[in-house]
Amino acid sequence: MPSKVIRLMRDSKNAYPPQKAKKQNSKKVPWVDVSDDERDDRRRKTPLGVKANGHQPNGHPHPHSHHHQREQEGRNHKRHKKARHSMGTGAGLVEEWSTAGPSGSNGTAAALQEQRRNLPIAKGREALIQEIRNNDVTVLLGETGSGKTTQVPQYILESGLARTGMIAVTQPRRVAATSLAARVAAEKNEPSVGRLVGYAVRFDERAGAQTRIKYMTDGMIVRELLSDPLLSRYSVVVVDEAHERTLRTDLLLTNLKTIQRTRNGAGKDEAGTGKGKGKAENPLKIVIMSATLDAEKFSKFFNNAKILYVKGRQHPVKIYYSSEGQTDYVDSAMRTFFQVHTDQPPGDVLIFLPGQEDIESLEKSIKLFANQLPKDEMEVLICPMYAAQAPGQNAKVFAPTPSNSRKCILSTNIAETSITIPGVKYVIDTGMCKEKRYLARDTGGGFDTLLTKAITKSSAMQRAGRAGREGMGACFRLYTEDAFNNMALAPEPEIMRCSLTSSILQLKCLNQNLEELDLMDMPDVDSISSALKTLWLLDAINPNRELTPLGLQMALFPLEPIHARAVLASRENGCTLEVLDIISVLSASSKLFVDITEQRETAAEARRMFTHPSSDHLTILNAVRAYGEIVAGSAGKAARKDWCRKHFLNERTLLEASEIRVQLRQTCGRMGIDWKISCGDKEEPVVKSLAYGLAQNSAFLQPDGSYKQTMGQSVVKIHPSSVLCEKKVPAIVYDELIFTNQIYARGVSSVPKTVFAGIGALNRRIA
Repeated sequence: MPSKVIRLMRDSKNAYPPQKAKKQNSKKVPWVDVSDDERDDRRRKTPLGVKANGHQPNGHPHPHSHHHQREQEGRNHKRHKKARHSMGTGAGLVEEWSTAGPSGSNGTAAALQEQRRNLPIAKGREALIQEIRNNDVTVLLGETGSGKTTQVPQYILESGLARTGMIAVTQPRRVAATSLAARVAAEKNEPSVGRLVGYAVRFDERAGAQTRIKYMTDGMIVRELLSDPLLSRYSVVVVDEAHERTLRTDLLLTNLKTIQRTRNGAGKDEAGTGKGKGKAENPLKIVIMSATLDAEKFSKFFNNAKILYVKGRQHPVKIYYSSEGQTDYVDSAMRTFFQVHTDQPPGDVLIFLPGQEDIESLEKSIKLFANQLPKDEMEVLICPMYAAQAPGQNAKVFAPTPSNSRKCILSTNIAETSITIPGVKYVIDTGMCKEKRYLARDTGGGFDTLLTKAITKSSAMQRAGRAGREGMGACFRLYTEDAFNNMALAPEPEIMRCSLTSSILQLKCLNQNLEELDLMDMPDVDSISSALKTLWLLDAINPNRELTPLGLQMALFPLEPIHARAVLASRENGCTLEVLDIISVLSASSKLFVDITEQRETAAEARRMFTHPSSDHLTILNAVRAYGEIVAGSAGKAARKDWCRKHFLNERTLLEASEIRVQLRQTCGRMGIDWKISCGDKEEPVVKSLAYGLAQNSAFLQPDGSYKQTMGQSVVKIHPSSVLCEKKVPAIVYDELIFTNQIYARGVSSVPKTVFAGIGALNRRIA
C-alpha cells in the first residue's frame, strides 16, 4: 500500500502532490513567480547580460517574448497574494550566540517564544505530535524556513514523547550541529549549551547528565553504536537533512531500522504502526526530515512510513540566468556582486562557491575593489563561511548588518539547507560545488579526487530559496537556463563514491558485514573489496574477514584507520608523544601550512627553521614543537598570531590540533597506552610508526628516477609542496594521493627500506 501524505497546514492551493513530486524539478523553478507590484520596480542594470526567464531585468519585455510576457502576467495575476511577513526561524546560530536573536533585535526570552509561535510549523504542532505518537517512523518533508530543525525536537520533548530518554538530532555537518544547539538552548532559556540542550561533534562534545536534546553529527551517533548497539539512551532519533545522503546517514538509517525492530518488537503490529497489543519497554521513535522532494524513497525504505508535509515561508524569488556560460565563476561572481551592490536596494548578498580556496580568492578581490568605491556608497562587510573556519569567524555571518552597509556572505553549500542566515535578499549562485570521490584500487587503497563539478537541480532550488526567506528576493545564476535543465535531479549518494574503510571497520565491531546490510543504495563491489584489503593490510581483520584484537583497538580511536594504526605502532616504538603530535595535525579540518602562490619562496624561507630535509611529517612535528615553545613562553594572543603569520602557519589548525591531541591522549589513557613516552630527538621510531599505518601508501624509487607504488602499478610524483620534491630517496610513505593532471603524493616522508621488512602487511599481500 503506498504511503500517505499528511498536510499539517490545510491549504488546498498549496497542497503537496505526492505522486508528482519528482516531476516538479523538470519544469520551471517554483520560485520564479513575481508579484504584479514588483513589475513596476525601478530600472536595474543586468549583471553579466543575464536574462530573467523571458524578461530583461529592467522589466521591459524581450523583443521576441511578447507572447510569453502576456502568459506570464496572466499566471502571476492568478497567483498574486498578500505579502507574507517573515519573522525568521533563526535556525542557525553559533556557539557564541547567547540571548540576541538572529537579527539582533529579539533579545528577550519572550521575543524568542513569540518568534517560535510565528513559525509555519507551529500551526501544525498538535497534528505533528499526534502523527509521531501514532507511528514508529515518520517522514517529515519540510520546506526551508518551516522551522522543523529547531522546533520538532522541542515539540517532542514538551509533549512527553521522549519519556525519560534523550532526543538525538543528527546533522551532516559539525557547524550546523553546534549552531543549532546554541539556538535551541536559547529558546529553552538555558544559560549555556551543554545542559538541557547539548551537542556532540568530532573532537568536541558539550553534553551531560541533564541533556535531553542532543544535536550531533551523523558520524558521532554511528560511533555510539560501538558502546551502545541499541542506542538505548535515546527515545527518539531525528535524522535531519536526510536528503544529503551522506555515508554515515545511510549507515545510521540501516541500523535504526534494525534497532527499532528489536526495541519495538513487543509493541508493534504487522504493519509496523506501533499499535500492537504488547508494550515495548524502551521503544524507539524515528523521524526522518528532508528539505527536498525525495521523501517517497525514505518512506518505502521504512515500509511505507507516514509522510508529513510542512509548508515553509518562501516569498517569490526572481530568477536570472546568464545569457552564456561563465568560464571564470569567481570573476563572474565578483562582477555580479558589484552590480547588485551599486544598482539594487539594500539587502545582504549570499554567494555560493565550491570551496575555501575560491572563497578566500573572492574575498581578496571584493576587498580590493570595495576600497575604490565612492564614499557615498554603502560599505561592504565580507563574511566568509565554510566548515573548516573557526566558530568565532562563522559567528559574524549571523550578526546584524551595520547601518549603511551591505553584508556579502561567501559560503560553500553549507548555507543551502543546514544553516539559515537572516537578512539575505540576493543570492549569486555559481552553480558549482566540490565533490570528493574515492577511486578504489583492487590491490587495496586508492586515492581521493576533490573535483569541482556542477550542482544538481535540488541544490540550485535550495540556493535560490535562500533569497526569499524574509521578503521578495532575486537569485542570479551564473549559468544558462539550458544548463539548469540539464542538471541531475539529485546528487549521487556518498556511499557510492567515497572510501568505505573506516565504516567497514566500525561495522565489523558490530558484527555486521556491509555487503549483507539492507541499504538504500548498495556501493560498488570493488569499493567494498578495496576497503577489506586495506583493513587486512593494517592487521585490522584476518584472512577470514574477522575482526582482530588490533582492529578493535583501532576502532576505539576517533581517527582514520591508517592513523589509528600508527598510534598503536608508536607504543612498541616508544614514540607515542611525537606520533600524537603529528596525527592531531593531520586530523585537523584545515592544512597547517599556508600556501600563497605568489609568496611560496618567502614562505619556504620563513619556515626553514623547522623544515626537516627528508620528512613532511617531521616538519609538522618541528612546527608543533616551535609553536609550543611560543605558548610556553607566555606570549600573548597577538604575539602568537603574529608569529604564525610570519612563518606562514595556520594558527587555527594548531589550536584545533591541540584540542584533538587532548582527546587522543585521553583515549590512550583508557586503553592503557602511556602517551608521555617519547623518543627524544630520534627520528627512525617516529617514521617507522607512521610506516605501519601508511604501509599501503608507499612507493619505491625506480631506476628511471620515478616512484612506483608497492601496492599497485601507478607511478606517482612527489607533490611540489613537499620537502622531498627535488630529492630522490629509496622509499617513501605518503598521506594521500591527489589526482590532477598527474598523480601526486602529498605528505611525504623518506623511509629506510629495512623498515618495510618488518611490516607484515607487505609480506602478506596478494600477488
